[in-house]
Amino acid sequence: MLQVTQDALAICRTTVRQLDMLASTKCLRLIESDDGIAISFELPRSDDELLHDLGPAVLAAPENVADALAEMTLDVRDDGRFVLS
Repeated sequence: MLQVTQDALAICRTTVRQLDMLASTKCLRLIESDDGIAISFELPRSDDELLHDLGPAVLAAPENVADALAEMTLDVRDDGRFVLS
């Protein structure tokens, strides 16, 4: 599973709360795009790997994306952008 730093997790949690008052239903979701990996805000799917933070899911990834990122870490830069390394 993708490793997520505490800073990136905090950004995920804050973003989910800001985007949806019903944060227990939607979360940030890593998806494949033409440019690589992107983040969407949607309902997690049944085959997603979920990252929970004190209850609700804050980050989801389809199995194929999760597998591709299994050895990587999601972090956040000083400017607030996510970065995979």
